[in-house]
Amino acid sequence: MEGLSVSELNRQVVTRYFQEFWTNGNANIVDELCDDNVTIFYPMHGRMVGKTAAKEVIARFKTEPAFPDVSFRLLSPFPLIAESDYVVARWFGGGKHTGPAFYELPVGSLPVPNTGKEMRFSGTTIYRLQNGKIIEETGEESGLVALQQLGLIKMNDGFAP
Repeated sequence: MEGLSVSELNRQVVTRYFQEFWTNGNANIVDELCDDNVTIFYPMHGRMVGKTAAKEVIARFKTEPAFPDVSFRLLSPFPLIAESDYVVARWFGGGKHTGPAFYELPVGSLPVPNTGKEMRFSGTTIYRLQNGKIIEETGEESGLVALQQLGLIKMNDGFAP
């Protein structure tokens, strides 16, 4: 890794973190790549602080029986954009409701098991790193789209996203 810029090193850290944490569900990567006081924030899920909270985030996603196939991946061909201590990533996520009823949503619920409804959404996350460790992960997910796909909110007539 000698000779690489801080931006490139940070890009590599975030790429590895996303692949291990979000795609593979490996919560232990947090111990290696995140600061002890890492902060994770997504509007649909709120703010979580610390390594334990970070590990709980991925555990909830990867063990949620209502959406057993939930997955996340970096969008390609979009590159991760790195500038000094910041890295920006575009990603895609989703899953199908094939499990039990689900009530942990900010709007509505899926009170009937196994609806077969799919949610597919994208997001953008800004990571801030310090000394090669992730100290902040702040994302915007297209939660409105996911809620609409699950039938929990209705789009206005004539609106085509």
